[in-house]
Amino acid sequence: MRSRGDGSRSATCGPFLFAQSRLPSAAVQRNAYETVALVHRLLAWTFAVVGLTFLVAPNGTVRFINAAGGVLRIFPPAPQSDLRFWLSLGFAYMVLVTVLAWRIADDPRGNRGLMPVLAAGKFASSFTCLLFFLFTQPTFLYLLNFVVDGSIVLIVLACYLWLAVVERAAQPAAQPQGRVAELLRLLTSALVPEGGAFATGASAVQLDQTVWQYFGRLHPLGTTGLTVILYVIDFGPYLFGPRRRRFARLSTAERETYLAGWETSRLGPRRQLLNGLKLAVMLHFYDRPEVAAAVGFDGAYVRDKLLAGPNAEFHRARLA
Repeated sequence: MRSRGDGSRSATCGPFLFAQSRLPSAAVQRNAYETVALVHRLLAWTFAVVGLTFLVAPNGTVRFINAAGGVLRIFPPAPQSDLRFWLSLGFAYMVLVTVLAWRIADDPRGNRGLMPVLAAGKFASSFTCLLFFLFTQPTFLYLLNFVVDGSIVLIVLACYLWLAVVERAAQPAAQPQGRVAELLRLLTSALVPEGGAFATGASAVQLDQTVWQYFGRLHPLGTTGLTVILYVIDFGPYLFGPRRRRFARLSTAERETYLAGWETSRLGPRRQLLNGLKLAVMLHFYDRPEVAAAVGFDGAYVRDKLLAGPNAEFHRARLA
């Protein structure tokens, strides 16, 4: 950037500072809510029908599943039982998951917090059946319930994450919060330390906030992707050192050593991840007027190239 007489700043790094926010349309959000509602309404009906089937014909259900597994001729039959105590508890569980799924279907946005509860119940059912299959009796009934309820867990959690992404992408790029804000501040400070090659460091110019806003404007999922990258870097020391602790808990010197290891790694994805992040950070840092002045750059070269390019009229009006 270069300063203009009116105190504003005109950009020379066009792709970075003129990236437009591409927020999802209302139709995209509505489609997500309707799809999630439909999925959970189908789950609610399925839970209700299966629960009633268990209650009305418990041994008939066991015989039917035994017959289905008998086709493969590798599963021993699951035993039938006349005891109805466990059936009562199982039916109560099916009523509960039916109500949960129906509540979510009524208002996916308002009741999104119920999705992990539903997933937790189905995970308990799935995981215990896996344990019974492995350590008690390898019947087809246990295996079938493990697969079916495990699939439901994945479906419900996928809906939960999908709505989280849609809702987050629908919001304008704000400032990072909590742990993410701390990680971004520490990362930018490690890349551009105070009193390093430049007297001005990342903290002095709030480079972390600038980078966060850039990722938010770059793509609807930009800040989500940046958050994932920050967590990967934060937990990376447990794999790559120099100490088996989070990046946020390393000393300043250890953070620099750790990031240098990413930059020179033999693993291409690891190296490219840091180089891409470093590119975004440093381009915004060099775009600061005081930094550009420190390296003797006044923006003339880029400005001349823009004014000689195919969009010259647009840039001439913008830079006037």
